[in-house]
Amino acid sequence: MASIELNILQERELGRLLDYERATCTVDGELVYRCAFPLRPDDDLQRELIERGALAKRPDDRRGTVVAITTDGYSYFPAKRKEQEERNRDKHHDTRLVGLSACFAAACVIIGFLLGRFVG
Repeated sequence: MASIELNILQERELGRLLDYERATCTVDGELVYRCAFPLRPDDDLQRELIERGALAKRPDDRRGTVVAITTDGYSYFPAKRKEQEERNRDKHHDTRLVGLSACFAAACVIIGFLLGRFVG
């Protein structure tokens, strides 16, 4: 399970920050450095992401306090995708189990009918 819980707006903001970081801080798909974003005390969404643990404040010598994406923030979307895949796998497993049970029940009915017709 994902270590943090986010609502839709928080997910979108975290996704936007991750996309920005991937677009500006990577070379050939490899993360070269992590972006630091300016701390905006008046931004409720940024404050919520800090409270949830997706972003963290850290001091910067040149810019004062900045925020950066945490490990939980980076792992949020992969963990959420993994949870969805597990739910889908469980759902397909249950569907196969019900289908197999229906086939077994149908085979029992047919065998019972044939036995009743030829034996009795």
